[in-house]
Amino acid sequence: MSASLVAVLAGLAVGAPAQASDDVRVITREGVVLQHHRVAKATTPMRGTGGTRSDFDGDGVDDIAATGDPLNTNLPYGATGVVVVRYSSAPQVDYLIGAATPDSGSTAFGWALAAGDFNGDRYDDLAIGAMDELDPGNKTNAGGVWVVPGSSAGLVVDAAKHFNQSSPGVPDAAEDQDRFGATLAAGDINGDGREDLAIGAYGEGIAGKPGAGAVTVLFGGATGLTATGAQHLQQDQAGVPGAAERDDYFGFSLAIGKVNNNRYNDLVIGALRENEGMFWGGSGMVTLMWGSPSGVSSTGATSATGAAVRAATGHPETIAWNLGETLAIGDVNGDGLGEVVAGAPGAQTPDIYGGLIAVFTGRTAGLSGSAVRVVTQRTAGVPGEPEGYDRFGASLATGDVTGDGRADVLAGSPGEEVGPTDEGGVVTLLKGSASGITGSGAQAFDQNHPNIPGTVERGDKFGASVAVLNLNGTGPLDAVVTSTGEEVAGDTGGYASGSMVPFHGSTGGLVPQFVSWSGASLRTDRIWPMHYGSQVAGPQGGGGRN
Repeated sequence: MSASLVAVLAGLAVGAPAQASDDVRVITREGVVLQHHRVAKATTPMRGTGGTRSDFDGDGVDDIAATGDPLNTNLPYGATGVVVVRYSSAPQVDYLIGAATPDSGSTAFGWALAAGDFNGDRYDDLAIGAMDELDPGNKTNAGGVWVVPGSSAGLVVDAAKHFNQSSPGVPDAAEDQDRFGATLAAGDINGDGREDLAIGAYGEGIAGKPGAGAVTVLFGGATGLTATGAQHLQQDQAGVPGAAERDDYFGFSLAIGKVNNNRYNDLVIGALRENEGMFWGGSGMVTLMWGSPSGVSSTGATSATGAAVRAATGHPETIAWNLGETLAIGDVNGDGLGEVVAGAPGAQTPDIYGGLIAVFTGRTAGLSGSAVRVVTQRTAGVPGEPEGYDRFGASLATGDVTGDGRADVLAGSPGEEVGPTDEGGVVTLLKGSASGITGSGAQAFDQNHPNIPGTVERGDKFGASVAVLNLNGTGPLDAVVTSTGEEVAGDTGGYASGSMVPFHGSTGGLVPQFVSWSGASLRTDRIWPMHYGSQVAGPQGGGGRN
């Protein structure tokens, strides 16, 4: 392990239990409460180079924001979820905690996380989705989003903004189970140098069709995200592929990135249940909409369904059910056009929930079922064998971890049986190449690897969440992998702390570092995070939890 990486990991580590340097503070916006708990931590300031994805304190090294479930709380309000932010330089750990009011019953604060520089000040900001948050106005559990700006001192919680579908300027209206904030993605869609935020509301009813789904886009500005000019996208709009139907779940997954090579990032939307029960050849749909100076354009929008990729599987019994449950974008062949990576962890390969990944070739014409490469665990070079309930592709992240200028794809299979152990979990790195994604040189890791702490245990779910980040400030990108079911010393049986393992990028691929962080290591006198790492902030997040 390099000296620089040791310093970063030491800076991110937290002893347990910690005592708060300040009492819990309460921030209220639009009648909704956010609780903030800060713990002082000794740190050595860092200075990194290269691209970052969640750098809230602006030191050139990514910080780690991750969701947990709250346990043993001592707070002004009941906790509906906790997001723990560990910095590489800022001398504290921040705990952002949702608040249960007498009417709310919300349990989903932190269901989705995304990091992006929404005000253009070169510090990443943190967006937190709470998909069943109570709307204080009409008392519906419609969902909401908190946005906390970054600074040289870390996140500035006093400057936090809140949005829901009752906020001035936000399109549509708050209705029960809209699930606004269930998915998030950040990127500069209109090319103004500030990142924008796409917000999925996959439960949104359209024209009397519950669960049809919708996506709201808020644009960045000098003061951060604003509802001015916000866009509302759904399948009954002209130019948007498909039609709004009951339980399509349009917006269940999101990704923003450059698919063509102009200055605008593009938006990809997953409709998890499109065509469900209608065809034997597959279900789910992925829609690509182009960025433009005025925001998301429906002109030239394209889509591909689970049935459309069947011919590319190479096996008649391999069927992409619920294509687009997970999404990412990355230029895996290095030609300047980004590939759309769509996971279908429910795919039949040939057993159900074996899982597959469909990588659509970046092209100016958009998505096509004839320009796609499908990868499963029986693709040549990919380690392992496809088995029922492996859920290959249940988590996805892209980024160049080998330093060759091409994006690689990191895929989690949290249901993978390791030896005789159910749901031990595996992560697989698929490398980019001049010809696109390939199984050649693919790597697979589980917790029986000699350089990964712990051992495989039933229900660990290693790979439940993955993120490709800059952890050491140099060289290729790195990665973190979480095990939300990991129980550590001191846990009560059935109440897993969860853990996170860092990997270092290298020319040969990912190199696990013999270190891990657990929810137990982040306990304080105010809150104990459980199932730590359910979400990890990066360019996009949300959807179903693994």
